[in-house]
Amino acid sequence: MQTEVLYTLGKSTLDYDPVIPCLTFKHKGFMISSEFRTFLNKALELIKEKKQEHEIFGWVSNLAESDAFLEEDMLWVANDFNPRAYQAGLRYVAFVLTEDEYALANVSAETYTEYSQEEMGEQIVNRNFKDEESAKTWLGEVLSN
Repeated sequence: MQTEVLYTLGKSTLDYDPVIPCLTFKHKGFMISSEFRTFLNKALELIKEKKQEHEIFGWVSNLAESDAFLEEDMLWVANDFNPRAYQAGLRYVAFVLTEDEYALANVSAETYTEYSQEEMGEQIVNRNFKDEESAKTWLGEVLSN
């Protein structure tokens, strides 16, 4: 089965891979807070919709071509989005970071992970990867156990 684009907003896309199963967030450049939150809220609606097909989901945040996100947005993710995403069935998040963008993107990923663990403990498991293939391989393994 092929990956399907479920949602697009500006330079952001949300793809669905039913084989893993996971949603993949891809973005290029900077995303303002209102777009970021609108995008994630739409993703949450889609998680709820896809939950009818799969009990738990993986999430890939491909930040390879993205600028860092604002700290206030990472707090919003930890305090608002993550509890709702967990309730909807999200259990695993894989961040894709490239060498070129690693320093900038890693700050956002580390901030997100730190805030998420403070808010929810280890309920949503986060891992960093250097390519999407490795991220999806890991998700496939943990979701099949």
